[in-house]
Parts: sequence; structure tokens; C-alpha cells
Amino acid sequence: MSNPKPSPFKKLFETKEEAQIEPELPTEPTTESNVTQTSTPLAPAPIQEEPRKRGRPATGKRSDDAWIGRTYYVKRSTDLDVEEELLKLKRRGIEIDKSELVDFLMAVWVKWQQGKNIDLLIDEFTPRRNYK
Repeated sequence: MSNPKPSPFKKLFETKEEAQIEPELPTEPTTESNVTQTSTPLAPAPIQEEPRKRGRPATGKRSDDAWIGRTYYVKRSTDLDVEEELLKLKRRGIEIDKSELVDFLMAVWVKWQQGKNIDLLIDEFTPRRNYK
């Protein structure tokens, strides 16, 4: 039988454990002459900074608890028509994304199902058109 090979990672773990052990700072012996003086540590304590988080800050619908992600299927032609109309609005300075549009339409549908007058809601959302 042969002897088992030592793990190539053994040294890595040993050096990591040794690095975590903090060395003790030497202290001066207490004497009458240095008791009245204020003692200062030989080395300043390291400042512990919080590690920086990677990536962008979470500031979108994905990180907002008021929004929930869903996947729905729509016809390609409908999606293209919606994109075209949203682009027209964007060129006029009105920015609405699809999720806001879908959320609004679903909320209006629910109110309509509950018997409420949805004409007022749709009028509030509809951008004013400039007819010439």
C-alpha cells in the first residue's frame, strides 16, 4: 500500500487560519514613572470599513416590494404596435414603460369589473393630443 498524498489545499487553509489570529501587542511593564503618563498603543487599531457592495444600487421595480414580476404572452403584432405608440409618446416627452401601462390597464379593468366609472381614470392617463 502507498501512503496517501497530502492535500494541496492544506497549506492554504493553515495560512488562512494563521492570518485570522491577531498578534498581541507588547505592553510596557508597569512602573511608577509610566503609571502617571498616558500610554499609547504601539500600533493604531486598524479601521474596519464595510466592504463595498458590487453592482448598481437597487432602485428599480425589481427591488420595490410594491411591484411583482410576472410573465405574460402577447401577440407579436400587439407588442410592436405598443412599442410604436410608446415611442411616439416618448418623442413628445411622455415616458411610460410597458409595465406601467400594463399595471394601469389591469387596475382600470378591475375597477370596471367592480362597477366603477373608468372613463375618469382613462382620461387622467391619456396624454393630451394636439389636434390641428
